[in-house]
Amino acid sequence: MDIIFSQKLNLSILNDTPYIPNHPLPAGYEFSLLTYEEQRHQWAEVTTAAGEFPHKTQALKRFAEEFTPHLTEAKKRILFLKTTNGSYAGTATAWVGEWDKQTIGRLHWMEIKPEFQGQKLGRPLIAKAFELLSNYHHKAYLKTQPRSLAAIHLYLEFGFTPAIQTTAQEVAWNYVFSQLNKD
Repeated sequence: MDIIFSQKLNLSILNDTPYIPNHPLPAGYEFSLLTYEEQRHQWAEVTTAAGEFPHKTQALKRFAEEFTPHLTEAKKRILFLKTTNGSYAGTATAWVGEWDKQTIGRLHWMEIKPEFQGQKLGRPLIAKAFELLSNYHHKAYLKTQPRSLAAIHLYLEFGFTPAIQTTAQEVAWNYVFSQLNKD
């Protein structure tokens, strides 16, 4: 079981993106795009709170490495989920990546702060990120971890299918499906 929960084991999921289901935001929330580089601090707060980084400084470093060199593009692709009073609740990035020697879309950094989880925000955030992705790509992938069962459940609902490339990934997917089918 240790390999299943390894931080280094990512599960990749592919999707052709023609159908984007409608999932409106609950009242009191809105979407916005990254508009200025200083919002990297909000991105870092969200991703750190969601457990992707142990410290905000590491999140800021990752933002600087991954997005700052492509800031014009990042402003079209980094999505924030906020309360209507301006509190940042989540983020998702309709990014780009390499898959099987092809440049395709990547649903990246899909995060919701813990205090906003369980409030029916995941589906609208994924749908909005897909809407952005569809402006640039017809196929997309994402990476996730076996511990992210609730997120994986949503990704599968959106038509993502497992991309199993290794025995370890097959073992991890078997575990994930056994947990998702316990209901």
